[in-house]
Amino acid sequence: MMVLLCHYVELYCPNQSLVNITYLGPLGVNIFFVISGFLITTLCLKEKINTGSIALRNFYTRRALRIIPVAYLYLTTIIILNAIFNFNILPLTFGYAFLFLSNLSISRRSQFSWNIAHYWSLATEEQFYLIFPFLLKKAWYLYIITLITIIFLVPLAYYLQTQNHFLNYPLAMALIKYLLKFQGIAIGCFFAIMLFKGFINFGKKRSYITLLSIIVVLGFKYSSDLNYRAVFINCIISIFTGFIVTNSLHPDKNAFFKFLNLKILNTIGILSYSIYIWQQLFLSNDPKFLPSRVPLNIFFLVVVPCLSFYFYERYFLKIKSRLRTNK
Repeated sequence: MMVLLCHYVELYCPNQSLVNITYLGPLGVNIFFVISGFLITTLCLKEKINTGSIALRNFYTRRALRIIPVAYLYLTTIIILNAIFNFNILPLTFGYAFLFLSNLSISRRSQFSWNIAHYWSLATEEQFYLIFPFLLKKAWYLYIITLITIIFLVPLAYYLQTQNHFLNYPLAMALIKYLLKFQGIAIGCFFAIMLFKGFINFGKKRSYITLLSIIVVLGFKYSSDLNYRAVFINCIISIFTGFIVTNSLHPDKNAFFKFLNLKILNTIGILSYSIYIWQQLFLSNDPKFLPSRVPLNIFFLVVVPCLSFYFYERYFLKIKSRLRTNK
């Protein structure tokens, strides 16, 4: 919902006073990364505890069934619309999106296309799914070292590179920038481990920690700019997002917990991936494409994700549910 609000303001509200809230879009994606890292690590740890191992084949199959069907359906739709409405999307750009490589610098330098620009986040997620659970199964200590490196050492290395030009080796800089994309995910993973080890338990102070965390997350203003100040601030924001996630697992009487468990939010949560995939098309403000015009686009933003989920994605989710190795 934060991403939708950001895109709507950017495209349809030229009022300068509203531009100040567009940071909510990148923040929303980062919150998603933290949640994703936390969730996947939690599921893998549960499976490892219950079965003594992690069935990587089943894990990769389940992730593929969740991510790929609607991602490829959307891309196929855009290919057809690109031929009809001439969105000027290069075949190479489609290639990067299909291969989940849109987050690489070389792909970002190809012709930009708004309609599939959000696939950089899917690429980051897919690469996380491919690498992190493998490390968690095969090399526990290497997994911990990887998380610590991404969370703490990579931002420090980036700061040193920005302050000392003789450290700016192209290959090293490219690697640092690539690893920074996983910062929020790594923090989510780290919080899952801390929770399993019993290091996070605020008891009666949970509500106060959650309130403080919300203030920090919204007040510090997440930035998608790649500079050393933003890197450290974004790290702090991700850490406090981790506190919000872990505190929200426990039933509570506070307003925030009740808000997160509203029925409408649960429904949006179920549809959130579909909404995220399809919103880019209907919030494009392309004069050639009628469904992206207000207020018609609001109708399509509601209807298309629902149709996509209930009449297409659920078929693959049923297959995915049969592959669960832990209950």
